[in-house]
Amino acid sequence: MKRSGWVTGAMVLQFLLALFMTALSTYLLFLTRTAYIHNGAESVEAISGLKIASATIGFPALALWAGWFGMWKRKLWGWWAAVIINLGLAGIFLYSMADDGWRNIDWEVAEFAAVFVLLSLFLLLPPVRGFYWKAARAAPVPEALCHRDTKARRRKA
Repeated sequence: MKRSGWVTGAMVLQFLLALFMTALSTYLLFLTRTAYIHNGAESVEAISGLKIASATIGFPALALWAGWFGMWKRKLWGWWAAVIINLGLAGIFLYSMADDGWRNIDWEVAEFAAVFVLLSLFLLLPPVRGFYWKAARAAPVPEALCHRDTKARRRKA
């Protein structure tokens, strides 16, 4: 089954998002090595904070990579992983955006929330969703199972 433009677009967006999150996590780790951070006041706290932030972004990045890999391999679990991870991160960012009240919205966090919401909706479009569900139904049966069924039918006949 050939991938449509919608499916390819969803995979590319998932890839770019995973790449961005990985790059951001790596950049935060790089900042822990800079002279500006080491020479600043309270450098120990700044370095540990950057490491925590890097891990906080790095673990979802790994999950995004897993979802992308499954989608690339045309696996239904990859689509499910991408949808669940993106919806979960969208929920986290939506909560963070409005946790100080609706009158004090953090618009930088709103941009991240919008990206994850839009990607989640993109993955739920019928052409994208249908591709992975059809691929799961059309998966070939392993040879060992086919062989065993043939022997059982011969015994019954």
